[in-house]
Order: sequence, then structure tokens, then C-alpha cells
Amino acid sequence: MALRGIEDPMSEFQVVSLFAGAGGLSRGFSDAGLRPLLAAEIDGDAVATYRANVSNHAIQVDIAQEPDRVVREVERRSGGRDLLAVVGGPPCQGFSTAGARDHADPRNQLVFSYLRIVERLQPSWFLFENVEGMLTSGGGDAVVGLAESFARLGYAFRVEKVNFAGLGVPQARKRIIIVGNRRGIDFALPEASHAFEGKKHRSTLGVPSTTVSAALAGLPATPASSLRDSVRYETETPVTSYDAMLRTCSPGPRHHTCSAFSNDAERISLLKPGQSMRDLPEEFWHDSFRRRAFRRVADGMPTEKRGGAPAGIRRLQGDHASLTITSLSSREFIHPEHNRPLTLRECARLQSFPDGHDFQGNFQAVATQIGNAFPPIAARAFAEWLQVVDGAAGASVGSNGSTVGPGLLGYHLTEAKAMSPALQETDRRLRQLVRAAGRSTHVSRVPRTAPSTQGTLFPEPTLCLALTTKS
Repeated sequence: MALRGIEDPMSEFQVVSLFAGAGGLSRGFSDAGLRPLLAAEIDGDAVATYRANVSNHAIQVDIAQEPDRVVREVERRSGGRDLLAVVGGPPCQGFSTAGARDHADPRNQLVFSYLRIVERLQPSWFLFENVEGMLTSGGGDAVVGLAESFARLGYAFRVEKVNFAGLGVPQARKRIIIVGNRRGIDFALPEASHAFEGKKHRSTLGVPSTTVSAALAGLPATPASSLRDSVRYETETPVTSYDAMLRTCSPGPRHHTCSAFSNDAERISLLKPGQSMRDLPEEFWHDSFRRRAFRRVADGMPTEKRGGAPAGIRRLQGDHASLTITSLSSREFIHPEHNRPLTLRECARLQSFPDGHDFQGNFQAVATQIGNAFPPIAARAFAEWLQVVDGAAGASVGSNGSTVGPGLLGYHLTEAKAMSPALQETDRRLRQLVRAAGRSTHVSRVPRTAPSTQGTLFPEPTLCLALTTKS
């Protein structure tokens, strides 16, 4: 799937992007022919990046404080046409497994701004994205509260944990996706198209995904000395198909710069592919890593507040999918072959940004934009799927075809054979919402099939919760 250059399509569909960041989600939708008529983002550097790469339709606004401004601007630009979709995900720090998951965190209040805007604009569809920690935040309060709110707004929707590696992103990136519509369409989310191998996660379904080494191929081994300097590709012609897809500038990209690492040079040289600081002799541990490593048994802090065991710096495996790219990856992730951290451009490639996507701001600003982004390849997959599902339903919805009422259509929480106690509680509460919507549940073992205008569009994947509407 090639990432074509962004043009200015005159589409009948209207899309609004909230918390748009550097434009990853908008770029993918634009590549599918659905450029947002408005993108709203609070960070000035991210807005500058969006305008430089996607369109000048981005506005800088604090959505939490000025949701009505967003609504007014959309109404002004839409010309009275109905909206196809509102898409985006609020900043996720309050739910992230990288830190304490506080369901009362003020940053999580941005979720309610998203809901208010959806309520006012009443798009045919919405797409909501967040980190997997949302599933268990507050004993399930976060995701259950969202589900109840979307049902009250008149949407039929699904909640699924999706690994973007299954959609062709060279990275094991798990996210919660909630998608719904107010047209009465039953549906299932896009099926995985790629098989991948990761450190903790793998799938054998689909064509082989791009590995870390294949994704980084063509970029020079030696980083640039300055953030804004351009580098030349190692070869005149692309090395891999992924390299060819993302080579969108000549003679080479900017931002091929890594963080200073002289203090870690010896540690880095000792790391083998797949190893982290915990695999090194203790004398090589950072003081901060040592404190975190022993804190688990020393201070009695509850496990759910810890965000997982520390790993410190870690070397990626070239023949695997990458670990999840975050704002710290350019400092913590070591190149699979070279004794240095990943460059910003390498992180951007693992997020599937084309090399011509020119980020604005200083080093940390760019690292944050990349780490927080929705990968464009995954975004395009959702945009193309949305057009197929909405178009396949067509005139049958509300006429001779069957429709479904508002509420939770189904959910998919994990690929694992067992659930943690916290996830079991979320599963119990979501199952109650399914039944409250007048639907019985069973576990489907039927593989997904091609789109159809009869019955459910894109039937459920293996081991997902499937549904039958009660007569």
C-alpha cells in the first residue's frame, strides 16, 4: 500500500480531526481521500508541523477550554453539509501504562470535551483512540463511562484493542479503538492484514509485516549533526519496499539526528539485540534504573501504580517488529546494528511517517510529536475501511435493510488466553452493557470474510465477542 502525495480532494465527505498532533491520523485519512476540513490541536509546534505537511486547515486551540470554538469553526467551514466523521484521541498520559493510571487525572477531562463536540456536531461516524491502559483505569470506569456516553448520544459502536502491527505498521503498538455510527449500521473493525513477530506479541495472520531492519533500510548509519540538516540516502535506489514507500524527498530526509549518548557508549556496546539494561551487570545500571528496579519490593507501592518493570535503554531486534514508539524512544531505543540510539527520523519511519514529513520544533518537541502520533498507515487502513462500510450499507440503511439501535455492539479486549483481575472486571461491565443494549453474546470462531451488504459488515474475527440482536 503506497502512501501517495497529499492532494486537495473535493470529497463529499467531511471529517474533523481533534487532538490532531503532527497530523498522523489526518495524513492517513487524506491519503484515502478524506482530508479533514478542520484539525484542532493545542501545541504550537504540532500545529506548525500539520500545516507544513497536511494542510493549513489546522487551528491552535485548547479543546478543553474552548470546545464551542471548535464547533463554530466546523459549522462555518462545512457549509451546512453533514459530517462523515469526527476522529482523534485525547492526550493519553492519564491512562498510560508508562505511569500511574489515575482516572481522576485532569488530563483525562479532555475525553469529555471530545464527547461534547461529537454531541454538538452529530457526525455519522466517530473514531476514538487511546492507550490500552484506558481499559482498566478506575476499575473500568473510564471505558464503561465512555461507552455509556456514546450510547446516550445515539451511536452503535464497538470497543477493541488493536495492534497496529497487524495493519502493516512495523511496530507492536496496542491501542484502544472505539468506533461508532448513528446510521444503524452493524459492522466489525478492519481485520489484521499482516503477520508480525514482536518481543511479547506476535501474529501469524496475513502477509509478513515489515521488520525493524527493513523499515530503517536506506537511511545512513551516521546521523546528522544538526536537527535541520538533510542526509543522503545510503543507496540511490530503495533497499526494501518499505524504504521505497517512505522515500518522498531527495536527496534525503531531515531529522536523522540522535540524542547525546557518550555517557552510555560502553553500556550500548554491551547490549545484544533484544536486551535491555536489566540484562547488563549491575555496575552498568543507571542510578535511576537501580532505584526503580528495587522499588517494587522496597516501598510497598501497589503494582497497578508502577507502570511495569523498568527496562532502561534497550536494543531493538532487527528481525522483529519494533517496540512501541514513545516520546522517549529516541533516548531509550538502541539501533539493532549500530551502537547509538535511534534517530528521530528512524522513530518516524517506525511510526510510518514518510521521510518528507517535516517536523517543526526542537529535538524534544519533535520526539513528542512522533511518539504521540497515530501511525499514518494504520490511519489510512481505517479511512479506507470506513468508506467501504459506509458505502456498502448505502441506501439499505433505514429502508429495506435491517438496522441496529444505539449501544455497544461488541468488544475485543485481549488476544491472551487469560485476563488479569482488572481486565476481568472491565469485561464483566462491558458484557452488561451489551446485554442492556438488547443483544445476546457468544464467542465467534468464524474468520472474517469480505464486505457484504447483508447482515453484519466485516463479520467478527476469531475469538472476538460477537453479537446476536434479540428478536
